[in-house]
Amino acid sequence: MMRFFLIILAVLILISMAGYAISLLMKLNRQQKQLKQAKNARYINILESIDVIARAMLVEQCDFSEGVLRIKPLLDVLGKKLSQFPAMWELYQVVESMPILEERKTLKRNERMKLDLEREAKEAELAEQIKTELQQLLAEMEQFKQELK
Repeated sequence: MMRFFLIILAVLILISMAGYAISLLMKLNRQQKQLKQAKNARYINILESIDVIARAMLVEQCDFSEGVLRIKPLLDVLGKKLSQFPAMWELYQVVESMPILEERKTLKRNERMKLDLEREAKEAELAEQIKTELQQLLAEMEQFKQELK
């Protein structure tokens, strides 16, 4: 009789442990889905930002220099590299070390003008290639967006 009671107790303990394990697995599964949804939402937000910047660059509402400086970190988050777009990468390498904001204001006028001329010359030199690359970038980002859905 005591043995029968212990067997039933053991079975009940195993069933309750299995139930708890199943509830933990279900909770983990929900958390993984939520994490994936949050990651996708973040990626879609980044893709929309890239889209806005690229389109602004195409219609010349945003300087190419400012655009590449803004697009590069966004692409990095997506695991993409600006270096796959040679003209934009070349422009980025020219402007990445140029001072901005307060640091730029501390420069003498002739130093600012020299940097502006260098930047503008590179933008003009690469303008057509950059526009072509922006179209390619927009197409790739649209494809990436479709893969997320």
